[in-house]
Amino acid sequence: MRTFTRTRSLRTLAAALVAAGALSLTACSGEGSGVGEAKDAGPATAVSQASQKEKAKPAEESTKGDGGNTAGTSGSSGTSGASAQGSSGSDSGTASAGGTTSGGGTAKSSAGAAASGAQAGQGAKKGPVDTACTASNSKVQVSSVSRPINHLLITLTNTSGATCNAYYAPYVGFDGDQAATQRIEESKPQAVVTLAPGEHAYASVALGGDGDHARTSRKVTVSMPGRDDAGTVGGTATLKAPGGKVYLDDNAAVSYWQNEMSDALTW
Repeated sequence: MRTFTRTRSLRTLAAALVAAGALSLTACSGEGSGVGEAKDAGPATAVSQASQKEKAKPAEESTKGDGGNTAGTSGSSGTSGASAQGSSGSDSGTASAGGTTSGGGTAKSSAGAAASGAQAGQGAKKGPVDTACTASNSKVQVSSVSRPINHLLITLTNTSGATCNAYYAPYVGFDGDQAATQRIEESKPQAVVTLAPGEHAYASVALGGDGDHARTSRKVTVSMPGRDDAGTVGGTATLKAPGGKVYLDDNAAVSYWQNEMSDALTW
């Protein structure tokens, strides 16, 4: 009987110990959970607060930055204002300068138009010329030369205020001649000789010396052909023969007008 009671007491004690242990474990678990939760909540709250602070900082910085931007914008506005003022000043200056430029441009345009007109006029003068050099708008001279022998040199000078052409070869006559002296066709230049005012053209006359009908002449007549070479134009220049008289025969011939004296005297 004592054994049963003792055993029962042991069982009861064991159950009580088990229950106490369970309660202890539960309490520990609860305390652990509470502490853990408290501890976890603490850092989480700290982190949350830190995050909020971090978020707040960019916001503040952004606000500050906006303030800075605003200040900068204000500064820009100030700059814009300065620019606007400068622009205003410039605008009035530009208006003034613009007016001047405008006027200057117009003046330049007018000057350019005038220059163009002047160039056009010059171009017209320097362009195709069909006015013949004649005895009336040019001066004619006849002179003797030492080389080649038995030659005369005719010099034509444009004394007018306009350009003229020395067409073909001059018509040259001597006392008693029924026709003009023949031309040296081989002397024909590649282009018509054009004379600006004051310029010269040259032609040579080969007097001959071994041909028929040798004779003496005291006068030389010179006239010019026109563009169509259909006869003389502009009158005739009658000149004294160099030295008082010249000797010639039927072989006498005259060269075409040349730009250079040396070219004329080769014929």
